[in-house]
Amino acid sequence: MAEVSADLYVEVLRYYAQQMSLLDAQDIEAYVETFTEQGVTHHVHRGQKLEGRAAMLAHARQALPRYRGVVVRHWNDNYLMNEADDGSITVAYGSLVTLTEAEGIVRFESTYAVTDVLVRVDGRLRARSRTIVRDQPAAG
Repeated sequence: MAEVSADLYVEVLRYYAQQMSLLDAQDIEAYVETFTEQGVTHHVHRGQKLEGRAAMLAHARQALPRYRGVVVRHWNDNYLMNEADDGSITVAYGSLVTLTEAEGIVRFESTYAVTDVLVRVDGRLRARSRTIVRDQPAAG
């Protein structure tokens, strides 16, 4: 694994800005297109693994009612990126989700540690896998 170039770092940040904008706008069809056809999301803390765009889309449609009447924002930061010999890019980052109600009240969701593997499909970045772990204090 090698550190990524400045140009690749900016390209990856742009990918996430576009992907999270789609998710926050609840454009789930376009959001799942940012993954490879066989992409995987693994919510470790829930023991849930979704394999393929169709499974991701079905899950997102089921979850949508929870987000009616609020504005959802994903705040991601502290990106660490490494490029493998095969051209895939491993990206680790922290994520915070906020929900803003009509009255302007902001609720915070849990914070998460996320690790993605990005690959190029037809010249564009796509997520091959995403592993999400909800932050929990260490035991002891």
